[in-house]
Amino acid sequence: MEKRKPVLLQIYTILFFIYILLPIIIIFIFAWNSNEGYNFPLSGFTWKWFVQLFNDSIAKKAIINSVLIAFVSATVSTLLGTALAFGIMNSSLKNKGLFLGLLILPVLMPSLTIGIAVLVFFRTLTIPLGIPSVILSHVSISMSYVVLIMLGRIEGFSGSIQEAAVDLGASWFSSIKDIILPALMPAMLAGWVFSFMISWNEFIVTYFLIGNNVTIPVYIFSQLRFGISPKVNVISVIVTGFTIIMVALYILTRASLGRIKNTRVLKS
Repeated sequence: MEKRKPVLLQIYTILFFIYILLPIIIIFIFAWNSNEGYNFPLSGFTWKWFVQLFNDSIAKKAIINSVLIAFVSATVSTLLGTALAFGIMNSSLKNKGLFLGLLILPVLMPSLTIGIAVLVFFRTLTIPLGIPSVILSHVSISMSYVVLIMLGRIEGFSGSIQEAAVDLGASWFSSIKDIILPALMPAMLAGWVFSFMISWNEFIVTYFLIGNNVTIPVYIFSQLRFGISPKVNVISVIVTGFTIIMVALYILTRASLGRIKNTRVLKS
């Protein structure tokens, strides 16, 4: 008996992806529209909005600052979050649930609350606002996501493997480098990408702490206050393209790590 195809489910799936992707597609279309308006039919194809954006010194500074902040905060968050998750799961603490609950708080708290809290904190300690304070605040947020990602990986990892390697003559550093890191690397990579994108898109906390500097979300907000500029469409295209590249690199890197791991297993 031939099974009936779930037609309604297929229609729902198609409509769902249209709903998600249609606004992005429209932004892509108008990024190359020669007219400043948002009306059909289009006036013609042009690259002038891209030229104007890259001739804008503030926009270029915003892109550089966003990449710098996201890269540094993601790297620090991944290292600290991995060490923290591994330490908590392999410790003899009786109140692990309490510590994990405190770590999850930044995930559940609104960005507005976090932004006000860190602003008051830095002001109280007379720490100047700017890129370093933004990086510190992003680390405090992203590290919680890294810990959550790492917990799922560490729970399935047996510490007895490292102990066995040390008993067989491997040094503590070699056991970390050759056993623990390869096992945790996919989760660390996922945590890094996730942290990077959180920092890249963060607006409220960044807006409170950035001072006289600017990032991409802050720049977009400043542009929208005077109307929707076509340069905003161009920035959206760049950000979307960059996000796709990051996801593609993550998938390719994870696949490469899987192949390397399988090769080592076969050789052993």
